[in-house]
Amino acid sequence: MELPVSDFNIRDLVRDLYGRALNTKGSKQELHERLVAARHEKAEAQAQGYVRPGRPPFAKFGACVQPDDFSNIECMTDDEYEAYSRKVQWRLRRIHRTYDNQGLEYYHPGVLHRIDRGKTYTLNLNEFWVRKEPYVHKLFVIFVTRTNGEQQRLCYARSLAMLRDKNLTLDQLRMPLIRNDEIGRALSNIMLEIEDNGLENYVAIVAPKQQLLLQALQELKTITRNKLPPIVLDCCQVHNVLENNYCAKSARSLYQLQHENFSETNYKQQLEGIQQNYTQNVIAAALLKEVIKPLPDVLIAMWKIEEHKGQEICLARLNNERLNVYSAQAQNDLPPITFEECTAGTGLLQLLLFDALWCLCDANEIEENNTTAILEPPLPDEWLPLLN
Repeated sequence: MELPVSDFNIRDLVRDLYGRALNTKGSKQELHERLVAARHEKAEAQAQGYVRPGRPPFAKFGACVQPDDFSNIECMTDDEYEAYSRKVQWRLRRIHRTYDNQGLEYYHPGVLHRIDRGKTYTLNLNEFWVRKEPYVHKLFVIFVTRTNGEQQRLCYARSLAMLRDKNLTLDQLRMPLIRNDEIGRALSNIMLEIEDNGLENYVAIVAPKQQLLLQALQELKTITRNKLPPIVLDCCQVHNVLENNYCAKSARSLYQLQHENFSETNYKQQLEGIQQNYTQNVIAAALLKEVIKPLPDVLIAMWKIEEHKGQEICLARLNNERLNVYSAQAQNDLPPITFEECTAGTGLLQLLLFDALWCLCDANEIEENNTTAILEPPLPDEWLPLLN
């Protein structure tokens, strides 16, 4: 069931028209009329056999998504689509119902173990908007990311939706939809996976400064008795907060913090020098102190790994910048769907189709290099006489 064109916002209209190689200039009404006419023409062409019929949908647990709703998929050749479809199927196998049967979630523990033991990684968390109208649709994601920003893999995702109230305030709109117990459960599963298999390689958890998210992390840290990696605030978000508080001094200190080369012998003095912020803005000073607090533990953890031993360390990539780029592109590419489809889990399926597109040129997926081992394990030699 498609979202009625009447509910499309400007982004929806431009996205759909761009995918059809049509003019995206003009007023909202002009864009609306152009899209309705294009849809009608395509339906007639398909009915008369002039246009390739739509590819079959991807479905899981009652949720269903049309691949041709993505312009990048619709223009694929059959061979390209076959390779792409395999990537999507690998992801679909890792979708399951949530513990309360209130939705679907994606969890791929394989990316937690597919790491280089001589390098360092972070867990990057965020919740971002897909739609604000006519209903609220958000996605909560957890990524495994290299500390130098070279690699990013989706580990966990969940789609959440909420009907908009006419009296909904901006603060209520910005509130995370995922609850702290749900965040804790997802992270608990992740920590159990990596606890005995490379926990030392995960040197930080990078998260935005959200009350529910940080509360869930602190509760999990209490339960795991300090086995949780240090929790680092997302510097991209902190930059925006400092600028909104008109505190240029703290913003410069944060920039210096991100681009400083820390040495193993002088990192304490370097951090203390950056933290000497004499601004009268108490909020900005406290926030900067909160950012710096976990960094000594992060640096010590990084110097224990072969990649950083005896080397100076720059923390420029210890943020959600790459995740924010991913989120912005997802917002532009995910086609509009109805609230009923979103609550059924179609929003999550859409994200997985987008993620497969995002990783299409990267052949570093765990299943791709182990297809034979996963689908058809070799028989032991002693079993062969029994088969003859």
